[in-house]
Amino acid sequence: MSDSPYIVEVTKENFETVILHGSMQTPVLVDFWADWCQPCQTLMPILAKLADEYQGAFILAKIDTEAEQEIAQQLGIRSLPTVKLIHQGAVVDEFAGALPETEVRAFLDKHLQAAPPAEEAPPASPIDLASQLQAQGDTEQAMTVLREAQAEDPANGDVAIALGKLCVASGQYDDARQCLSILSEEDAKKTEAGMLRGMLTLSDADDTSTDEASLASTVEQDKTNSEAAYKLGIKQALRGDTDAAVTTLLTLMQRDREFGDDGARKTLLSIFDMLGDDPSVGAYRRKMFAYLH
Repeated sequence: MSDSPYIVEVTKENFETVILHGSMQTPVLVDFWADWCQPCQTLMPILAKLADEYQGAFILAKIDTEAEQEIAQQLGIRSLPTVKLIHQGAVVDEFAGALPETEVRAFLDKHLQAAPPAEEAPPASPIDLASQLQAQGDTEQAMTVLREAQAEDPANGDVAIALGKLCVASGQYDDARQCLSILSEEDAKKTEAGMLRGMLTLSDADDTSTDEASLASTVEQDKTNSEAAYKLGIKQALRGDTDAAVTTLLTLMQRDREFGDDGARKTLLSIFDMLGDDPSVGAYRRKMFAYLH
C-alpha cells in the first residue's frame, strides 16, 4: 500500500467509502490495472507522481482488476489500463492506455486545479484524517486519531459520533454505546447520531451464529420462513446492500406483519436511521408506505 495520503488501494469493501462517498467531496481518479499489464506498469508511477504533486486536488484510487474482478465487470472495464475520473458519484471523463505525463496532466487540468502547496493548506481535522486512514485500511490508526481527539476535547460530539461509528465497524459495540451516552442533548439529535443508533440497533439484532449465504439459501427454499428472512435482511443491511435488505424486509412485513412484534418494520426504520440523509431513504419510505397501505 502506498504511503501517500492521496493514493488508496480500492477493494469491494471500501469501494463505496472511497469512490461513491469520497467523490462527493473530492474528485477520484480510478486506475484499473493488473500485474501482467505492461502499459499499466508504465502509467502507474505517472499517476502516483501527479497525485502527490496536485496535493489533494484529486484522490488516486487503484483497483487491481485481477483481485477485484466483480468491480471491473460491473463498470464495464474491457481494456487495461483504463482510467476514470469520478466526481459527485458520476464518471466525468476517462481514457484508456498509457498516456504520456503531458497528456495525463492535460486530462486532469480540464477538470480540476492543483491544490495550494501543502504548507498553505489547512490541517485536516481529526475526523477527516481518520476517514482517510480508514479508507486506506488503517483502521487501528484511525481509531487512535479519534481517541486522542476525544481525550483533548471530550465535549466534541462530532468526534464522539465518528469514533462510535468506527467502533461499530470494528465490532467494539460497548465502546460505541459509550460514545452515544456522552452526547449532549443537541448532539444526540444530529443525523449522524441517528445513523450511529441505527448501526448499533442492527448490530445488536444480528445473529452471528449463522452466515448470509446459509440464510439466503433457507429463504430461497422456504419463502415462508420469517425468521430466516428477518436475519437475512439484517445481514444484507450491515453488509451495505440496502436495496436487497429493504426488499427482503418489505416482503416479510407484507407477508408476516406479526413476526417479531412488527420486527421487519422496526428494522427498516433502523436502516433508514443508519442511512441518514441518503437520498434513497425517501424512495424506501415511499415503498414501505405503499406496502402498509
